[in-house]
This record gives sequence, C-alpha cells and structure tokens, in this order.
Amino acid sequence: MDIHGRSQPWGKLVKVDTESEVLLVNRECTVGRRKGCDLSFPASKLVSGDHCKIVQDERSGLVWLEDTSTNGTVINMSKLVKKQVHMLQDGDVIYFVPLVFLCTFRC
Repeated sequence: MDIHGRSQPWGKLVKVDTESEVLLVNRECTVGRRKGCDLSFPASKLVSGDHCKIVQDERSGLVWLEDTSTNGTVINMSKLVKKQVHMLQDGDVIYFVPLVFLCTFRC
C-alpha cells in the first residue's frame, strides 16, 4: 500500500488511438458523464450519467464490468444492456462511446 492507503494499480484502461491510460487503483471504477465519475465524459450526450462500473473482486481477483447505462456498453463487439455484467479479461476491447472512446482492459 502507498502512503494514502491505496494499493498498486490492479489494472488499466488504455485508450486505443492515443495509448493514454487510466490506472485502476480502487476496487471500483465508475464511468459516465457525471463529474464525479473516475472516468468522465462530461461533453458526450451518448454516455449516461452513470454509464458503467468496473469492479475487482478482492478474493478471486476477477474483474467485472456492470452496465448501468441507457444505451449500453460494447465489449469485444457484443453489446451489454442495463444491469448486464461481463467478466473482463486482459485485452478486452470496450466501447463506452461508439466510435469515439475505444479502450482495452489490461491486468
């Protein structure tokens, strides 16, 4: 743990076209249009206020994405619908905003 009580990153989201990264440190990462989200898209009307969350199970280490959006989230070209949960694996491609923000999950 670091001096702030947080662990080292357990995963990251890598934006495909720029290679910029969002490190996943907290057990849960929220994605959405809302200002308080860990990954925020405030200017995009295609992203819900609370679009989805990415959660790491502390016991198993497995990582899950739960869709909480109106329009859905696409993982590896398969669309999730609201309340659907998908286990993420290294290299999964996630579209939060169709054709705009494409990233891969890395563990």
